[in-house]
Amino acid sequence: MDHHSAQQAALARLYETLEETQRVPFDEFAAAWHREAERYMEQYLAGEITFVQQRLLRVRAVFDCLGEDVSDEKAMRVFQTYLAEYEGGWKLYDDVLPCLESMGGYTLAVLSNGDSGQQRRKLEKMGIAPYFSSVVISGDLGVSKPHPGIFERSLQELGVSAREAVYVGDHLESDALGAEGVGMRAIWLARERYEDALEALPVPAIESLLQVKGIVAAME
Repeated sequence: MDHHSAQQAALARLYETLEETQRVPFDEFAAAWHREAERYMEQYLAGEITFVQQRLLRVRAVFDCLGEDVSDEKAMRVFQTYLAEYEGGWKLYDDVLPCLESMGGYTLAVLSNGDSGQQRRKLEKMGIAPYFSSVVISGDLGVSKPHPGIFERSLQELGVSAREAVYVGDHLESDALGAEGVGMRAIWLARERYEDALEALPVPAIESLLQVKGIVAAME
């Protein structure tokens, strides 16, 4: 799913609705949101705070950057406004369905960090849930990528060894290197970072999911 585009569009609409945001340029507001979202999501994935807490703390931290101290109630209202816009902007990258349709004969699985309910809603809303035999989400397990346990759980559900599996992910450390850490082969989906990724990478890098089948076939 094109998370970045959905997030940027939602932030633009949120920016227009909040009186407080008019004190700063949109780019400054968006940068603060991205920074705080990453900070508190890391804390959630580490098990330090709950999924709801990371939402509240994210918004309160952004308002703090704007010189405002807001209550949890207002922070939740703001986040719900953002969330409705964000979910309304969910869409697949153009290469997703062609990739999935090309992989007939392979058993496919999803392994994702995040809240189980939201991640599963994405799969259903995007219409791609039927392609996958297994869905493992960190929110169900209490451990997140790159922890070995979440990769091992996926392998167990699939009934395959690590060397029989190929992991494709868009984050070098938590996805590609995490998978290699348990003995899986990995492919880094670098997209816009592809040119930079070609220099001295420890794993194969691709710029499109349309390249997956060819690389997997070569690995076989």
